[in-house]
Order: sequence, then structure tokens, then C-alpha cells
Amino acid sequence: MFAPLDMHGEARADLHRAARLSMLHERVVKRFEKVDHSADAVETAADAFVEATHQPTIMADPSRSVGRSQMTPGWTLGL
Repeated sequence: MFAPLDMHGEARADLHRAARLSMLHERVVKRFEKVDHSADAVETAADAFVEATHQPTIMADPSRSVGRSQMTPGWTLGL
């Protein structure tokens, strides 16, 4: 009956979808970068934890007098 007022509506809709898809793609890429950065931080923390757990512990010898501050591996301060 009547011709539509906007003859380029479909082309504009396609352009809009392409722009939204591009924006969503950028958001996904940024999110992946954040996840990758967080994963690197977790790996660094895990490496530090493993290193800390494999180092020998310095502990106090209970047979020595309390006045001395010498530490012997294998004994704790009792804290």
C-alpha cells in the first residue's frame, strides 16, 4: 500500500548488528586478557607457596637455655 518511510532500514540494521558484534568481541577479548592476567597471578602465588613449603624450617632447640637466641633446624619456637 504505502512505501516504507525508511528505504535503508535493513542496511542500517545490518550495520547496527555488525557494530554490536564488534563491541561484544572487544569485551570478550578484554575479559580473556583479565582472566589470563589473573591466571598468571595465581601461578606466581602457587610457585611462591611451593617454594615456601619446600624450604627448611628454622626452629629453636628446647634443650638449650631460654636466654640464648640460637636457632637449630628441626625445632619450633612453640608458638
